[in-house]
Amino acid sequence: MAGKNYAHQLDAKNRMRIPAKLREELGEGYYITVGTGNCLYVYDAEQMAKVKDSLKNVSAYRDKQLKAARFILYNTWAAEEDKQGRILLPENLRKYANITKNVIIFKGPTCVEIWSEENWNEYFNDVNFDDLADALESLQNG
Repeated sequence: MAGKNYAHQLDAKNRMRIPAKLREELGEGYYITVGTGNCLYVYDAEQMAKVKDSLKNVSAYRDKQLKAARFILYNTWAAEEDKQGRILLPENLRKYANITKNVIIFKGPTCVEIWSEENWNEYFNDVNFDDLADALESLQNG
């Protein structure tokens, strides 16, 4: 079910829970990496394999491509749940997404997303509906 979001908090050891319904959709062995808008993307194993495959097409002579690929690969974390279903968010990912305490977990159009509450609110603070309509129209027109 796309569009559902959940509010959670990091605990004192920087752990959080992915909601059970989303964990079920992700299956065994999921990955967290950097996303656009300073959020984190959560990919299931199949999605992550596709991301890694696409990064193999990076030219060794295109610095911007290499930098992007290195940044994504460096900041990809294989999530490991403890017995209570919590996962650790490593410092580099927390820093990238500005996550200190409150998080929004969102079932986005392509993957699960983890946002700091502040980044989530700021991202949607100045929505321009004409821009949204243009973007959606371009998707429909191919």
